[in-house]
Amino acid sequence: MAETKEVSKTSQGLSVVCQSDIIFSHPGDDVVLSCHLNPAVSAASMEIQWWHKQDPVFLYKNRQVTVNIDFEGRVSLPLQNLQNGNLSLTLRDIRSSQKGLYICEVTHESQSIQDTVFLHISYEDFRLVTPVGTVSADPGSDVILPVHLSPETSAVSLDIRWFRGTELIYHYMNRKEKTNYENRVSLSIQKLETGNLALTLRNFQPADSGDYTCKVFHDGCLQTGIVHLQVREIQMSADARLVHLHNVLRKVQKDILQHKGQVLQETLNLLQETLYQYEMRNKAFGPTLRHSNSMEGIPPFMKEEDMHHRHKIVKRYVLKRNIFRKRSLSLPISKCHKLVYKMYAVAV
Repeated sequence: MAETKEVSKTSQGLSVVCQSDIIFSHPGDDVVLSCHLNPAVSAASMEIQWWHKQDPVFLYKNRQVTVNIDFEGRVSLPLQNLQNGNLSLTLRDIRSSQKGLYICEVTHESQSIQDTVFLHISYEDFRLVTPVGTVSADPGSDVILPVHLSPETSAVSLDIRWFRGTELIYHYMNRKEKTNYENRVSLSIQKLETGNLALTLRNFQPADSGDYTCKVFHDGCLQTGIVHLQVREIQMSADARLVHLHNVLRKVQKDILQHKGQVLQETLNLLQETLYQYEMRNKAFGPTLRHSNSMEGIPPFMKEEDMHHRHKIVKRYVLKRNIFRKRSLSLPISKCHKLVYKMYAVAV
């Protein structure tokens, strides 16, 4: 500094207070080194000087402003706010060489008071990339909340935190993991090498819908990305509904045809059995007269040899009936129809 002064934190109850001990930024950013007088008295008549390490940056004295040539056009102090004791210095288009300790010094009544703030400039320049729009998932499925660093940067040394709303559900730091959702959320540690911060949520339920925030801390800088998650809605177009209705109709028609086939087969079997009953009766007893109330045609009392003859005929009838049933089951439907009509005509 140009002169030797008595420097202290306070002077007659007046002090300089910087809001933060350290401020983080990236190259090219604008940053405000916030400081003020306490109590907030007017600093318009005071001498105000900002230093970067041992180099002067900005000087306000006798209501005149002097700026270091290295900061010319890129530094300012709001003179209109001096009445409120505001001493904040604004630096624009920060360069890597400008990191380090900054000193705010105020000279008042031959005494100087000061405070300091450290400006940290991060050399890694990356951002979080999140999906555009909403991520949808089916209930019970596993869903991935995709987030990655751009450009591709290793995230192994980063402090990574995932929030559901304001609730911290996953935390990765120093190669260790912590989670409040045991066995439900995970992050691939291997993929951190390529900057992949995607979180996997297992057994997704409708109640899990909402906003999920990924926060990354590095060198005091914070990057934030938000993923919107919701249940996938079942949507069916008019064409899809029409196809579905056609499929249902075809199934119903098929069921009806199968049922008709069963009824026809049962009817065929019944008529076949009726036909054989008529045939065997005619062979055993002779033809009978239909639609007659007379006693004609009734055979006389049969002798023993006639009974024996009838017993043989009945046995042949049963044997032939069983053989015919087996053969008739293999007949095509068209021939079955003809046979049904023929049997019906005989029966009537």
